[in-house]
Amino acid sequence: MAKLGNERSSVQNILIQYACEVGWEYIKPEEAERLRGGRTGLIFREVFSDRLARMNDFIDSTMIEEKMKEIERLPARKEGNLQAWEYLKGLKTVFLQSENRERNVKIIDKNAKNNIYQVTDEFSYTNGMKTNRYDVVFLINGVPVFFVESKAVAKFLNRNVDRESIIAEALDQIRRYHNETPEAMTLFQVFTATNIINFLYAATWNLQAKSIFNWRTESKAKTFEELVKSFFDRQRLTDMLLNFIMFTRQDDELIKVILRPHQMRAVDKIVDRAASKKKRALIWHTKEAERLTR
Repeated sequence: MAKLGNERSSVQNILIQYACEVGWEYIKPEEAERLRGGRTGLIFREVFSDRLARMNDFIDSTMIEEKMKEIERLPARKEGNLQAWEYLKGLKTVFLQSENRERNVKIIDKNAKNNIYQVTDEFSYTNGMKTNRYDVVFLINGVPVFFVESKAVAKFLNRNVDRESIIAEALDQIRRYHNETPEAMTLFQVFTATNIINFLYAATWNLQAKSIFNWRTESKAKTFEELVKSFFDRQRLTDMLLNFIMFTRQDDELIKVILRPHQMRAVDKIVDRAASKKKRALIWHTKEAERLTR
């Protein structure tokens, strides 16, 4: 393991190493910048175009280019983040004149084997007024969907620095990202903050401390390697993005949440029960566990 030191050597590099060991492809920062057409770009254009063409046999290059432009021009606010999520889920359409109908465009396949998973670091983005650098960015089929805010582990070895401290510092940084470069945050759906000791995750555009969860507790992983590999399992992360992010409206306010693992398991059990011959079920659901009974 890397020696204690700055965040890149002690946290970022080891996190990327573990992610690559479970199937993510590392892209160097300079290559990532080329793929997205410079620091004002967000999407890996070549990867995006190739995946859409492969997954949607009815779509042509002009339609693909138009979809890319639509995603890049989404409103830089929470409403735009909702629309980005709808694109990822395949809820957006194109009109086919030859068929005189709309058809849904698939951007991410629910089967992880059919997607391209890439990770890069030192991801600098500028909107012409402000520039921010994201420590580690994860992309699926060329679309940046996840970023990591890393903190140097040595800084947090002091016993007086606790989980609340890393949450507060991470939230300050992430609020700045939302305020200064909301265009990037429009695409990002989830983030984590980690210093190896803590591994916290949350949905973007929901910056309440109570909405940030500890993956170590949720996954019961014992080591940083287990934390990273369980969280960034490609199928698990794909399911999380497509099935376990929720947008709701309360008093005309758009609210975004991400389900916790025990809630995800409960949903999966409900779906399985609904598909079975059994007609009745009860979910006993607490923070610590869930059980499906007849």
